[in-house]
Amino acid sequence: MLKRITYLIPPVIGLIVAVMVYIGYRADQDHHAQKVRARVVQSLNEGKASLDSAIGSGVHLISAIEAFLKVNPGLNQSQFAVLADALLVNMPAVRSLQLAKDDTVSHAYPSWSADKIFGRELNQLGTPTLRTLLKRAKATGRRQILPPGEDALGNEEIVILAPVFLPGKTLPGGYWGMISVHLDAAALFRTANIGLSGDILLALRDKQPRDGRDAMLAGDPVVFEMAPLLRTVHVPSDDWLLAAAPRGGWAGSPYAKYILVFGLLAMVLIPASLWAVAVIVMGRLKDRERYYQLVHSAKSIIMRINMDGDIVFCNEYAEDFYGYEPGELLGKPLVGTLVPRKTLEGRSMRRYLARLLMNPTAHPFNETMNVRKNGEIVWVAWANDSVRAKDGSSVGLLCVGTDITDRKLMEEALRQREKQYRLLAENVTDIIWGLDADYRFTFVSPSDEAVRGFRRSDVLGRYIQEFLTPASKTRFKDILRVLDDLADAQGSTASVTEDLEFTCADGGSVWLESHLGILFSEEDERIGLQGVSRDITDRKLAEALREDVERMARHDLKTPLGAVIGLPEEIRRHGSLNAAQEAMLGTIENAGASMLELINRSLDLYKMECGTYVLDRSTVDVLSVLEKIKAEALPHISEKGISVGIEVMGGAENGTLPVSADPELFHSMLANLILNALEASPETGSVSIVLDRRDGLTVIIRNQGEVPLSVRETFFDKYSTSSPARGSGLGTYSARLIARTHGGDIAVETGTPGETSVVVTLPQ
Repeated sequence: MLKRITYLIPPVIGLIVAVMVYIGYRADQDHHAQKVRARVVQSLNEGKASLDSAIGSGVHLISAIEAFLKVNPGLNQSQFAVLADALLVNMPAVRSLQLAKDDTVSHAYPSWSADKIFGRELNQLGTPTLRTLLKRAKATGRRQILPPGEDALGNEEIVILAPVFLPGKTLPGGYWGMISVHLDAAALFRTANIGLSGDILLALRDKQPRDGRDAMLAGDPVVFEMAPLLRTVHVPSDDWLLAAAPRGGWAGSPYAKYILVFGLLAMVLIPASLWAVAVIVMGRLKDRERYYQLVHSAKSIIMRINMDGDIVFCNEYAEDFYGYEPGELLGKPLVGTLVPRKTLEGRSMRRYLARLLMNPTAHPFNETMNVRKNGEIVWVAWANDSVRAKDGSSVGLLCVGTDITDRKLMEEALRQREKQYRLLAENVTDIIWGLDADYRFTFVSPSDEAVRGFRRSDVLGRYIQEFLTPASKTRFKDILRVLDDLADAQGSTASVTEDLEFTCADGGSVWLESHLGILFSEEDERIGLQGVSRDITDRKLAEALREDVERMARHDLKTPLGAVIGLPEEIRRHGSLNAAQEAMLGTIENAGASMLELINRSLDLYKMECGTYVLDRSTVDVLSVLEKIKAEALPHISEKGISVGIEVMGGAENGTLPVSADPELFHSMLANLILNALEASPETGSVSIVLDRRDGLTVIIRNQGEVPLSVRETFFDKYSTSSPARGSGLGTYSARLIARTHGGDIAVETGTPGETSVVVTLPQ
């Protein structure tokens, strides 16, 4: 029967190989498709960001000019030239500006273009499409955009029209005129890689073309026939559609044919090889039967252990000696079944066995304490040798043992009594304690009972975590990680000193300043911890009192600050102040307001830490908050050349994304996180903000650059920062406090190499 089963194995393996080849073929196809799609998505997002940035610069430019005209409607050409020079800094996409008061060109920039168009009406200068958009802009009062087209000099340009209405007047009497911004379309499309050759093809068209215009704006129309990925580019009073697809289409993996060829070879060669092996194995089975009687008739313990420490063979004498039924020991771990997990000295036998398996020649003979099935302790002297495969690698351990119980029990009793007498002779005021490798107490000095009230018998053998407060348990885990890192660098001299809060027998607690070090065996293996602790409860109480005094001081500072902020206004009412005095009063007001804001924010953070902060919720438009933050950070964005993109998953309601939150805290949270992303991004990098409203509110802020390993675990801790020169480390800490105060949370993800994502989740 065994022979038949053995010869059936090769064809079964061949079938398995065929299934694996098919799975590998499909996995390669899927991986290739995902890789190509990722490249297309990257090119598409970069192109959209470039379009958004260029068109957005034109829109912001119009807003700035419109605001100036509402204040100074009598602007002359020279003033306009100065204004344009200032506004067009770092805006290479803008080719020219024109102002048409009462639809007649009255201002132009650059000045060399003014002579040809001054005094002419706008509807006489452009194409019929431009005249149509001009009428629509004036009638609706909304900005309009003219898709790419050639100007009088044959240059391709994009025109944005914006009507200007003076404040306090109604249509049509409040109409001042029209602003037109001309963007260099060819340069804009080159920046976004639209219409350029490469691995990824991009094309742009009007989402809903009007007035009989051609839908295509740039690029090859064939891209829209290649099952492309699409992104919508929002422009004034219109939407454009950006498409991207790989050159040559979505082709399959180039490695597919090689997988199939090598798979077919494997389907033939592997079963053939197994068939040959089966013939050899069947021959060797006969040789094993010759040695069976020899091994089982021996009067010594004979065992074989595999590299995992499990018993794979034992003779009949071994089963009788330990009191087990035939075959009952097979497959069981040696440590924990026949050998205790810890020696009398507290050393780990699992670690010792692992070293023995790796290098049997280092301990060819050893003596260990063993346990029979009925719990009886016995001692066995072992002779060990490695079991090796044909290639010389170790595959297990062959052990031959002799019973030495009587002699060993006498020696062990003497050794343990000597240790006990030495420990009893110690008399110290500080608490000295030791832990084994599992962090259970193996020793504690008598002074512990005087400090905490526990008897030694109540402590020994129990885990140290049972005597720590919840906060100190977490701190103890951190200490262990620090000790591991120090041990790798410093070896046996590694130690740390930390303050830990221990529980007392009466239910109270004490603070102990503890100096901890790692205990090493003679073989440099870690076998436990050694600690020396000193009572510092009084010092901790004094520190807590000092923090309370500081909080009260911050609260009491608000009263005199009210006078600092309010008195300058009272002084102004008396009049007779010169400009220098006015400036000094303004400085006092600003300084007082800034200090009051710092105190209030400190108090707010303290209330949030204590869980007593009361939210002042209202409906907040997330998109408006993000746009405001972008405007505040515009100098930083422009200085580093960073592109900022916002994507809404699940759609927005009428161009808004409402959420119930405290407006000031919500703005502070997002501003801190976005500023951190901008500072961490490299020059000309990108920051993407993804909003998902389908299940509560999820905000993902992703930037290029990785969080340093040294601060990943403490990213949201107070005062945690990778660069003290750039900040105090309170930004991420306060952001997480704000999120948790709203019932949500914040997490950082660094799974993608070269990127960092901060994920904010808030409930509905």
